[in-house]
Amino acid sequence: MEAGLAWALALERSAVGQAIRESAWIYPWANVLHVLGVGLMLGTIVAFDLRLLGVLRAGRPAEAAALLLPIARAGFALALPTGIVLFVAEAQPVATNPVFLVKFAAVAAGLANIVLFHRGRFRDIATWDAVPAAGRRAAAISLAAWTVAAVCGRYAAYV
Repeated sequence: MEAGLAWALALERSAVGQAIRESAWIYPWANVLHVLGVGLMLGTIVAFDLRLLGVLRAGRPAEAAALLLPIARAGFALALPTGIVLFVAEAQPVATNPVFLVKFAAVAAGLANIVLFHRGRFRDIATWDAVPAAGRRAAAISLAAWTVAAVCGRYAAYV
């Protein structure tokens, strides 16, 4: 094992990692809640992105944002801590799994896209009669990043 991944092995072998693996409830419930959080987040992000891309046309973009983005935030708030629990239980193999690394990069890209979008064109979404090109680009990047993250999240278990 590389010295750079000693932290992952130490995390996995910690009392917390051991407790997660030995509990009949912690890991399974973290897994269920993680999938639920990802589902809430991904479903609402996809709907919002499709609205910005013009595939879905119901309501103004600001109305779609008001409806969907709080649910996406709640999904992320559920997926993040449960994902950490799942990671701690198997930190070393997960940290060396190339598919997980792609997932992590896709999540980072999705989060960076959110930050840039919310600091840029999104601030004036209430005035949009039509979605500007920057909004459509952000939606396409978002759709790609979060889809890759979800696919890799599931596929990582089989590699």
